[in-house]
Amino acid sequence: MNLDDYLAALETNSEMLAVAATAAGFDASLPTCPEWSMRELVLHLGEVQRWTAAIVRNQVTNPANGVGDFLGALPDDAELMNWFVAGAALLSNTLRNADPDVECFRFLEDPPSPLLFWARRQSLEAVIHRIDAELAGGPSSPIPVALAADGIDEMLTGFVPRKRTPLRSADTVVLQVAPTDVASAWRVTISDQTPVTVRTAGDADCTVSGTSSDIYEALWNRRGLDSLVVNGDGSVLDTFRENVKVRWG
Repeated sequence: MNLDDYLAALETNSEMLAVAATAAGFDASLPTCPEWSMRELVLHLGEVQRWTAAIVRNQVTNPANGVGDFLGALPDDAELMNWFVAGAALLSNTLRNADPDVECFRFLEDPPSPLLFWARRQSLEAVIHRIDAELAGGPSSPIPVALAADGIDEMLTGFVPRKRTPLRSADTVVLQVAPTDVASAWRVTISDQTPVTVRTAGDADCTVSGTSSDIYEALWNRRGLDSLVVNGDGSVLDTFRENVKVRWG
């Protein structure tokens, strides 16, 4: 996927979240984030999008030292949705107009260029929270195949191999993720060391297959396993889902 693809996904999923949040109301509870109300979800994503825009715009290399005054006063309910929409537009415009070679903070293993990193990361952040918002009022919409497969790649090659990931196993086991709608597969070796992911199919203790959208949502614990096919030792997938909790930094 390229920058335009990511920006289109960012804009579309931010708009879909706004529609779902407005329909459900700010006091709605979130089945996938029970500690949050819809209000807190909208505030969270609005803050994250403004923070990211400031990182790129100000070419921040170490956010621990501050990123500038990016937030301002938080809105009340009457202005919350306008505030959210404005923040999504700010991020999209910042990324679209940034120098392709901009240097700024990024994280995850083996990341793309800073600009593509943040376009990818924030398009996928919007996808997951759009799903959270939709599930507050009914079923969620599937993720387009290319974007979902790219999200699987980010999860398995970017988030999972970080040293801070608590995914470990006393016995070395291999989890294979093999979507049915793309010609891609990933294998994650889980041991008492930092997990290792390769982008190749092969032998595995557990293989999970299904659509890219269903797999990606399941890896983020946004859906159950009913729509997936799990072959082999299902406890390997359980270990993954119980221990991979995405955190920034």
